[in-house]
Amino acid sequence: MKPREVYRIHDRRFPALSGAGAAIRAGRWNPPGVPVVYTSAAYEGTILEMLARVVARSVPTGQVASRIVLPADADAHTFAETEHPDWRRRVCSHEVGREWVDSGRSLALVVPSLVARPWGRNVVLNPAHPDYARVRVAEVVDVRWDPRLY
Repeated sequence: MKPREVYRIHDRRFPALSGAGAAIRAGRWNPPGVPVVYTSAAYEGTILEMLARVVARSVPTGQVASRIVLPADADAHTFAETEHPDWRRRVCSHEVGREWVDSGRSLALVVPSLVARPWGRNVVLNPAHPDYARVRVAEVVDVRWDPRLY
């Protein structure tokens, strides 16, 4: 899978492509201190990922969705679940993510989504990759959460 467009929901106060938040808080595919940008291959995937992390039982405010365009000639590496059967363990996925970022072998790492199994895919972007300068935010819209989700 080589995504051309990816999607991200984020707080409007922060740039869509910084990676700083993930470096501070870490995530499934990056340990603390390693900046990456988490996106989804489908907008619906971003909604599911956000719902999985909601703590409050109220509709979030101040969020926007960004449609992000990747360079057509940029490389994307697809994570092979069969090569890392314990990928659901954070220790394993952090090792995979750190090795991928450090290697610089691709702009994007296509990974499975835990909340959208079996077909959902997330796309992790590497801000340290040379092609990252050509990644662009094509559109930003307010997220209109349906209250029935909460």
